[in-house]
Amino acid sequence: MTSKQLISIFTIMLSMLFIGQGNSQQSDNSDAKERYISDDLFTFLHAGPGRNFRILGSVVAGSRVTLLQEDKDSNFIEVIDEKQRKGWVDGQFINTQRSLRALVPGLQEQFKEASETVQQQRRDNGLLNQQIAELSATNKELSRELKKLQTENLAISEELSDQDQTAKLQWFTRGGIVAVISLLLGIILTYLPKKRRRNDNWM
Repeated sequence: MTSKQLISIFTIMLSMLFIGQGNSQQSDNSDAKERYISDDLFTFLHAGPGRNFRILGSVVAGSRVTLLQEDKDSNFIEVIDEKQRKGWVDGQFINTQRSLRALVPGLQEQFKEASETVQQQRRDNGLLNQQIAELSATNKELSRELKKLQTENLAISEELSDQDQTAKLQWFTRGGIVAVISLLLGIILTYLPKKRRRNDNWM
């Protein structure tokens, strides 16, 4: 894969990342209670708004949670996680945008699809180049055949022209011979002796 293709795929991935974040912001505007755990490994889910409360469990980074209420004094937020557990988490681990950890699998899948698309396009391009080469060879062969036919046509035309000239010359020669013979016959007939008529008169 060339460097230009890698740059193009990386640009597509970044664009999709920003689009995904933009879509998350639009979703957050329409539903302000949806939040995401930040990219730390996990955060603890407490029974109350503070670290002193009992730990109910942990929430994996990138998980989507539903905001219920916020304790501004302790900066703890009550949420319901994807396992439908209710508890409090430290507000510093809550984001309004999707975690990069959650976006990476999608980006990897998109990268895989983009790579497969590039490979398919390269295969298609190879087939097209092969077809172009075959068509070019066919075109050259047809051009040679056409040139050959044009040469043969020119030779036939010249031959027909020569035959036409020969035929005209033959007709002219025959006509001249006939005219000379006719002239000679006329002269000969003129100088031949004429027979006298007998005058048989009955008295």
